[in-house]
Amino acid sequence: MARSYASVGQMLTYAVERSGHSSGVEEWGDGRTRAEIMLRYMLEFVLMAPRSRAAFLRTVARTELSTGTIMAAPRLRAHAPDLIAEMLPSSGAADDGARLGIALSTDGALQPARLTKLRDALGSSPHHLLIAISRKADHRALDGELPDGVVTTSWSRLRARMVKADAGHAPLWDTIGEIGEHSGRPIAQFPVDARKLLTKGRTAREFRAHLDVMQNASRTLLGTSAHFSTRRGQTAAHLQSGVSLQRTGLDFGEVEHGSPVRFLRRGAEPVPLGIGLLGTDEERTAAQERLDQLARRTAWRAEHGTPPTPQELIGTAASPEVEGARLLLWAVLNPMLLRDRGFDPAPSRRQPALTATHLGLRLLHRGEDRATTYRIWVGGDRDWHNLIPKVTREETPDRPAETYAIAPRKSQSTADFVWEVHRALRSLTIV
Repeated sequence: MARSYASVGQMLTYAVERSGHSSGVEEWGDGRTRAEIMLRYMLEFVLMAPRSRAAFLRTVARTELSTGTIMAAPRLRAHAPDLIAEMLPSSGAADDGARLGIALSTDGALQPARLTKLRDALGSSPHHLLIAISRKADHRALDGELPDGVVTTSWSRLRARMVKADAGHAPLWDTIGEIGEHSGRPIAQFPVDARKLLTKGRTAREFRAHLDVMQNASRTLLGTSAHFSTRRGQTAAHLQSGVSLQRTGLDFGEVEHGSPVRFLRRGAEPVPLGIGLLGTDEERTAAQERLDQLARRTAWRAEHGTPPTPQELIGTAASPEVEGARLLLWAVLNPMLLRDRGFDPAPSRRQPALTATHLGLRLLHRGEDRATTYRIWVGGDRDWHNLIPKVTREETPDRPAETYAIAPRKSQSTADFVWEVHRALRSLTIV
């Protein structure tokens, strides 16, 4: 194996230092973009080596032409490549100012419209070449739609090919591919025992009781039922009712001050509802009185209205097991992980509402007839005895419904359990 002339530590140190001085970085505060900034300088570092640059152009760009130094663009822009280099004309050819651009994304495959803008940003030469690297491993959906002069690949494919093509810097390419592939993914590994959380009746009953609070609050305050949000671009499961950019609604999320039910307006900090587990008639009466009082105050529901101020908790605070179970179930229902498996949330109007017996998310399988729907759900009876998720292919005129329940195994990691649920869901697509 060829000797490496640079170390992973040197590459990361270079990327950290350069990232801190990037012009415009203060305007990009989310974690995904910070990862992309790091990756652009990691690529700049490894592509400084002529041998690595030649291997990259030959293996990824699929060209025998060479370039000058591949440098990170001086400023972050939404529709400009992350790295740019001048293409050197072949022997005897005229120099028409062709350039190479590299666009990076730790999200799904870049869509044709954005790819066109990125390539146009290089200039007017017909010989410009754009390489788009994204987290989405399967680019078949873009076949026939790619603009001329655009090559797409994924972080995992980049890693696999460049480790072989540039063996001297294999550890660097391995690190770049690993970070690019995983930095945009939701975390599904939690320090909890999936089997204990999802199979204990006490935890299931308490979780259901908090969902009852959510259901009652949604109907009393908003006149609607909660369901999972299908807003484009979200990276986490979001059980909500009435939440929007301008108006305050309710969501079922991280336990705060004893309650997973919170007031929320998009872009603002959540405010706890202040109603926990209701164990006595007195607590149930006090909780209903609070909801009735909030329902009479309509200012918080007005456009740009401020959520109600936090109040003292009524009932018993949610146990740590409730938050652990929510984290695990929300990972199973995570739209970003499901998109990686080929499933998209069905439109909002087709989503099942939270009921006294069921909590679920309806899905469509990409590339399949939209009349065929799938569902991940929990429950089934009014009294919940466990939180074991089930996957269903819903009934169609041609096929009956089919359902599997997926129980976690002893000592199974949460990430492996989430993957197993999604694998069972995907198995339902096989005819």
